[in-house]
Amino acid sequence: MPPLFHPWLREARLAALRGGGWKRGRGLAAALGLAAAIGLGLRAAGGEAAALPAALPRLLAQLPLPFVLLALALSYASARARLAELDERLRCGWWAAAPIEAARTTRTLMLLATLGAAAALSVAALLLAAFGGDGERSRTAFFVLAAGLVPGTALGLVAALRQRRRPVQRLREGAREPLFGLRWLDDARLPHLSDWQRREALLRWRRGGHAWMIGAVLMGLPGSTALEAGAGVLLIATALAWFSLLAQACAVASVAAGRALAATPLARRGLRRAAWRYPAFAFACACVLAGVGAALLGVGWRAAPVLLGAAALLCLPAWTALRGGRRA
Repeated sequence: MPPLFHPWLREARLAALRGGGWKRGRGLAAALGLAAAIGLGLRAAGGEAAALPAALPRLLAQLPLPFVLLALALSYASARARLAELDERLRCGWWAAAPIEAARTTRTLMLLATLGAAAALSVAALLLAAFGGDGERSRTAFFVLAAGLVPGTALGLVAALRQRRRPVQRLREGAREPLFGLRWLDDARLPHLSDWQRREALLRWRRGGHAWMIGAVLMGLPGSTALEAGAGVLLIATALAWFSLLAQACAVASVAAGRALAATPLARRGLRRAAWRYPAFAFACACVLAGVGAALLGVGWRAAPVLLGAAALLCLPAWTALRGGRRA
């Protein structure tokens, strides 16, 4: 009987057994463990503190539609991005020269999507159990999350497989140029690094990267929100989503440029100086956009520490990519 799945699966399993999978997912595991520990700690404290974690399952049961849509958007974005990246790596990367049928790659992606959905449902069940509350409401909250996670993962898988059938569209998508030319951002020692960063960020943004952040904020707004307040929240969410995506894209492009120029006599200080030009300019633009949103909300400079903290938290993946590039 011929093998059903891609041999990459065995390679990934061996890497996970050696600790590679834990190193990549330790941040997420730590955050989930901390959330579960906080819920258990509040329940053990008793009194009014015990009612705080139980409010989340009750809220999920009372407002199912927003949370179904939120879980759908999050699972779709995560599944589509990760599966599409893996599919492209298997078909165009190191494994491209191996005589492997496309059906085995498709079955591997389907298996990974199924395992990912099962893992997400298990984590949701454990967190709801840690938060406690009424048993009937906890079951309802779990079904609300499952109604968004399972279809979202399936749609993400379908979207990732559809990208395989449209190579011409992806080539055109990568050939697009930014709306404005910012040649003054180029460094004389590396004149095309900022352009590389801009193209990478533009490509990710036009493919829908971090759009789920804006959608989640819009779904969380109550229907009685005033027009100015809604516009201010939308501007702040757009600024945070755009800059966090741009920071990740710039980090990936900078690491790739450093590896490509590793054999040249280029000082790392010059590379860092050229790599920070466009992100610094983009940070100033995001601050202006978020400042306009804060002015519409009427919060003024009081919101600056909160916005900066949110931006720093959303840019943690970019910092992780930069640290990984330096170690490599």
